[in-house]
Amino acid sequence: SGAMAMLSLTAAQADGFYFPPNWRPELGSLDKFQGSNGSLGHRASKLHLGILVVRFELPEHAWCLGCGGHIARGVRFNAEKKAVGKYLSTPIHEFRMTCRMCSHPFAIRTDPENRGYAYCEGIRKKQQALVGGKDDTV
Repeated sequence: SGAMAMLSLTAAQADGFYFPPNWRPELGSLDKFQGSNGSLGHRASKLHLGILVVRFELPEHAWCLGCGGHIARGVRFNAEKKAVGKYLSTPIHEFRMTCRMCSHPFAIRTDPENRGYAYCEGIRKKQQALVGGKDDTV
């Protein structure tokens, strides 16, 4: 009979209809009961504050203002994403991260007006000279 109970439990979990024995509907959803944040997991732990943790790839080379270290374009960070305003009807998002070398915090915002990113605090965009021929192409 133990093997039969195990088979029915396995079948219930495979169908997605398993409810723990100590759960009751008045306790709320299963996610709330188990203390999880659904499919977003730990990334949504600050969702009540309007913050979602996302992977952010640095769009351009930059300098950390904490340690002066170079951060290359394409380096990925776990960033806290938060809507901080609007430009016309487009939301402006702020991404907060920390430098991997010194843990200095920095922030980058989307800049829909100029179709790019604004390096707000703790970081400075690296200025690169254009290298071109006669027709000034890159």
